[in-house]
Amino acid sequence: HKGWCDKALSDARQRRDYAAEEIESLNSEMAKLEARRDSLHEDLDVLAKEISEITSKQEIATEERDAESKQNQETVDEAQAGLDALKMCIEILDRFYKTAKKETVDLSLAQGPEDDAPDAGFDNGEAYL
Repeated sequence: HKGWCDKALSDARQRRDYAAEEIESLNSEMAKLEARRDSLHEDLDVLAKEISEITSKQEIATEERDAESKQNQETVDEAQAGLDALKMCIEILDRFYKTAKKETVDLSLAQGPEDDAPDAGFDNGEAYL
């Protein structure tokens, strides 16, 4: 009977030692996992803050881009209006010069330098007679 008790006691101590080692291993693993969880929570907080900042900056960039796009469209519209006016001017000048090319100039009313000279009181060549 003593042999059986010694064996049972030895087996119980061995199971207790194995269980204690298992508990120690599991506690160690649990501590590592808790530290990892805490680290991940910190990462989540940092990432949430960064996402908020990025979203804010994205909204600002979108507003600036929209304003620039509007300004660019106004510039394009103004340039198009200028181009249209320039085309109209070219068309008017083209028509004018095509019409003027067909016209003749009446030079019968043209005056020369003799017409502009003051009257000397005698006819041309008369002073030398």
